Amino acid sequence: MKNLIPLSDFVLEQEIRMSSPEIFKSKVYAYANFLKQPLTLEMFVAVDKHGVVLEPLQFCCTSPDCGCMGMPVNVSSQEEIDEYYEALEKVLFEGFEQKGGLSVAKAICQTYQLIEDLTYKKIPLVNLTLTPSALQQIGIKE
Repeated sequence: MKNLIPLSDFVLEQEIRMSSPEIFKSKVYAYANFLKQPLTLEMFVAVDKHGVVLEPLQFCCTSPDCGCMGMPVNVSSQEEIDEYYEALEKVLFEGFEQKGGLSVAKAICQTYQLIEDLTYKKIPLVNLTLTPSALQQIGIKE
């Protein structure tokens, strides 16, 4: 499973894959809890503890002989780098850091209340692909 799907589809998909009833129940329960989470902007893009959207880290080059030594050029401290990566771990849906994605993410959060609401709606031009963090939350290994 890579994309967000309704619970009924998840149950049918997992039933085919599971050999143990306990594991099956555990995964279905985890996915149901995942779907019941209220939508927040941090599920779509990296935000700081105040809800301010963080800019993706920008690197000047990938060359080992560059003076930047592989450090991002748009932050000034290791704390900012750590904050960005911690915020990125909370992102559950891929692709919203692209141009225009923030506006779409904000509109989704204003229109829908729960992740579950998104499983029943087809949002034009939006593919709700789950991040590794989301899959880990559900208990699915990539």
